[in-house]
Amino acid sequence: MDAVAEPFVHMAGITKTFATGVVANDDANLAVQRGTIHAIVGENGAGKTTLMNVLYGRYRPDAGRIRLDGRDVEFRSPADAIKAGIGMVTQHSTFLPALTAIENVLLGHEPAVLGVLRLRAAMERAEEIAAKLGITLDWRARADTLSVATLHKAEIIRALYRGARILILDEPTAALAPQEASQLFSLLHDLVQSGHTVLLITHRLREVLEHADRVTVMRAGRTVADMASDSTTAAELASVMVGPSRKVYLAAEPAGETFGEEPTLAPSDRAAFAVVERHPPHAAPLPVLEVRHLIVPGQHGRPGLQDVSLTLYAGEVLGIAGVDGSGQSELCEAIVGLRTPAAGTILLNGKDVTHRPPAYRLRKGLAYCPEDRQRDGLVLGFSVAENLLLGHHREPEHGGGAILNPQRLRDATRMVLQLHHIEAPSPETAAAYLSGGNQQKVVIARCLLGKPSALVAMHLTRGLDLASVRRLYSILEAARSQGLGVLLVSLDLDELTEAADRIAVLFSGRLAGIVTRQEMDRDTLGRMMTTGAAH
Repeated sequence: MDAVAEPFVHMAGITKTFATGVVANDDANLAVQRGTIHAIVGENGAGKTTLMNVLYGRYRPDAGRIRLDGRDVEFRSPADAIKAGIGMVTQHSTFLPALTAIENVLLGHEPAVLGVLRLRAAMERAEEIAAKLGITLDWRARADTLSVATLHKAEIIRALYRGARILILDEPTAALAPQEASQLFSLLHDLVQSGHTVLLITHRLREVLEHADRVTVMRAGRTVADMASDSTTAAELASVMVGPSRKVYLAAEPAGETFGEEPTLAPSDRAAFAVVERHPPHAAPLPVLEVRHLIVPGQHGRPGLQDVSLTLYAGEVLGIAGVDGSGQSELCEAIVGLRTPAAGTILLNGKDVTHRPPAYRLRKGLAYCPEDRQRDGLVLGFSVAENLLLGHHREPEHGGGAILNPQRLRDATRMVLQLHHIEAPSPETAAAYLSGGNQQKVVIARCLLGKPSALVAMHLTRGLDLASVRRLYSILEAARSQGLGVLLVSLDLDELTEAADRIAVLFSGRLAGIVTRQEMDRDTLGRMMTTGAAH
């Protein structure tokens, strides 16, 4: 019998406790063979990202050891890990906002001859990698002008440009359109064939079963299973993820029934949105948000918005579809007051708010869930309680901007944490110490705290596991029954077709059309997204 090859990446007994007392990893283990795609799965807060940050040198473990290619290693910083051939692409961009895309890619690895920067050669190499991935980027655009999805693609290119032989990807398809996700996995398989090793964190179990060689399951900071992906099922993985004391559900079945043949914890799968039940209104719904002939200039050659008109009704979910960069960011930022339109009108509950500041719109019933929770949705150094209060701190029940009642704030926060199942040691815990999924829940909870009439939500379920998605849509359905209208921007057609009452498709900054539930068809929507025409 042949001896089992020593793992190419071996992490043993990894423990990591943060200053707040949060035990993110508790004696966790990971064994990855060279030249494979190895998936790491688990619910929000299971410790997946922390474990990968330990491997990448961003965190130093309190205990445990790391072996790489048969040698013990100790990384004091990401620079050490990069030198060892490890690249990591996180859910949230690490690009410096003031630098261009190509400058961020080259930062710390500038190609120079006799002190002269060889920018053209570097761009050609980056473009070659991008072409293999099927990605087109404006390399001279500043990072702060790029969408979250574009930044994510650029980060993958940066890791490959630096010559990573071990590539860590944290939810890589969360901000990618379906065709882009397919291109990404095609590239990953090519990389594996050439000797690279890929560590994949994902909530999408279908991606695990279709593309991974092995899968490690984490729960509550511990490694609870490791198996070949072709010897397991989504049902088995999901059951191990949640543990024996809880049940998991199948999408096609009503909430409350156990798994059938195709369970998944992926926000992109239809299971997550099966809880949405629509009840016919007793009377014609009123518009809560109207956009009339809106024109918003784009940046760095992007189309912006051109003469877009939309109406969102009370109790409705209006989906916004389109390939990345079709004008979604311009539309949402203009609606919430973060971008000034060149022309057009924005009405909130019948009142013109086109030139009103964001704080005014918030007071009048508008809520906003931005596409990047860390960059735009949270103050990471603030506590959970303080983040929940942002935007509501001027209200009389919270002291009207004066000194707040700490006990009242803690009590209110605990109620919100319980309602949204946010895992945090206490209301005083800094948002930075929460997992990505729990950070997203804080942003969503704050959005719904003031009982808004309209919610503008970009990539609402990004980073959430199935249980969290189901819970969120149950909460939203209750709010919709009270008149909440939701403008839902997503690159995920499964999410839109299941959750939306109507879908508006943007193409190159223009409205390609609006389809009703009866007219929703993936092929039609795909054509509208890529050509602007339904036929």
